[in-house]
Amino acid sequence: MAYKRITIMDVSEIIRRRRDGQKTSHIASVLGYDRKTVRKYIAKVENHCVDRKEHSGRVPPEILPELPGRPAKKQELLKPYIDEIKKLITNTSNPLKPKTAFEVICARHDLSGKVSYSSFKRFVRTNRITIFPDTSTCRIEVEPASQVQVDYGKTGLLLDPLTGKRRTVHAFIGTLSFSRHKYVEFVFRQNQQSFVNSHVKMFHTFGGVPKTISVDNLKSGVITPDLYDPRLNRAYREMAEHYNCFIDPCRVASPKDKGKVERDVQTIREQFRKLVAINPHITLDEANAAIKKWIITEYGTRKHGTTNQKPYPLFTETEQPLLIPLPIEPYEAALWKEATVHPDHYIQVNKKAYSIPHPYVGKKVWVKVTHNLVQVYYDDQLIKQHPVALGFRQTDFNDFPDNVRYALDTGMPAYLCDKAARIGINFEKLVRSILTPHAFLNLRRAQGIISLANNYPTEIIEQAAETALANFRSITPKIFKALVENLYQRHIENNSQLSLSDETCSFVRDMEYFLHNQ
Repeated sequence: MAYKRITIMDVSEIIRRRRDGQKTSHIASVLGYDRKTVRKYIAKVENHCVDRKEHSGRVPPEILPELPGRPAKKQELLKPYIDEIKKLITNTSNPLKPKTAFEVICARHDLSGKVSYSSFKRFVRTNRITIFPDTSTCRIEVEPASQVQVDYGKTGLLLDPLTGKRRTVHAFIGTLSFSRHKYVEFVFRQNQQSFVNSHVKMFHTFGGVPKTISVDNLKSGVITPDLYDPRLNRAYREMAEHYNCFIDPCRVASPKDKGKVERDVQTIREQFRKLVAINPHITLDEANAAIKKWIITEYGTRKHGTTNQKPYPLFTETEQPLLIPLPIEPYEAALWKEATVHPDHYIQVNKKAYSIPHPYVGKKVWVKVTHNLVQVYYDDQLIKQHPVALGFRQTDFNDFPDNVRYALDTGMPAYLCDKAARIGINFEKLVRSILTPHAFLNLRRAQGIISLANNYPTEIIEQAAETALANFRSITPKIFKALVENLYQRHIENNSQLSLSDETCSFVRDMEYFLHNQ
């Protein structure tokens, strides 16, 4: 197995799964580690006297007695035509679907009314007649409350009242693998917060939490869909820890890993289209209310084709009591974003700026945003905390160097002053006057003014700087640009009448010259 870097969060996940009683091989398989690596970290923790959670072994499944069955008379009617049926279905040049093949066989051999299509399907399955004989699917059943499979599916278009436009609607679907009971929510967005919030609503609708979540490699949940190192979004990982469950990402391009929910996508899409056909002006809230009612009263009370059980009664009677209890407080979905600490000591998150201590300038940090708090982490350590900014900028002056002169003569401020000095004396004075009150708070203002110097002649920039120093107490890039454009326009007007040089005049001819030559 290839090398992968293990972080503190990864070790924490190993220990959390071990305390839950999961086997070493399972932990290694799910998290993408070598078993020796998993054992090594477990041993290290146990050597430091970390309590282990004892668990009982798995109960072996009961062996059901084989019951004698009655002879299948309908199957006997189809046996003489088995080669013909195989040829119709598996013909590579012009294969027929089983339904069409059944109709052809009935027409050829007068079997209409004697054999049903259900019997024909059983015959085809029993004799393994298929165009792809080597790709049979093994259905894996699980214990109650052990797994929920999650997926998104595009369903159609609805009017968004906020924008007044029709927008694509996605269905968040969570299907319990044991009972096949499901949670469905129609949403306009598939971002990180919407994804986590849908999980929280699903858990509270179920009244408990399944042991594992089998999830596709969606950007909302899995940042890097890698076989050996699936990186989960931090908000998604925190949610799993809050509800004491585990996330098992599926393999890339392997829909059969969560086949139970994959099949439900088609069912929910068809139901959504039915709701829109009945009520073309249906809203998103109305569609969500209708689908929840349909799941309980209609879908949930019909026998499932695979389990032969009614999903909703099976869920309430058998699976719901075994779910992990909900915590006292619901999880608050936070937004996690990666940001760079700029030379002015600020990061930008959600179009707002927050100051960061001086040692982290130029480094990448992770930012956690809740409804009232912004927390900044570097190497999984909390380095700064701010309340959510009411205006554009949230500043802590302790994040900046104490010595203003030191700030001016080093780093980015010194570079800007040196660049301004190459343009002219007045321009350097202007830039220094902007940086002197606080070099880092005014760094972007100085950068904006210097960027104008690349687009105009040096004499115009110098003249504009002199005017700004004499007439303005505080100068901004917007004001300085207006000064420069005004001076530049005057310069063009004054030089619009161009004088002719002596060399040009030597080529000038009188009109009579052209008439004489003609």
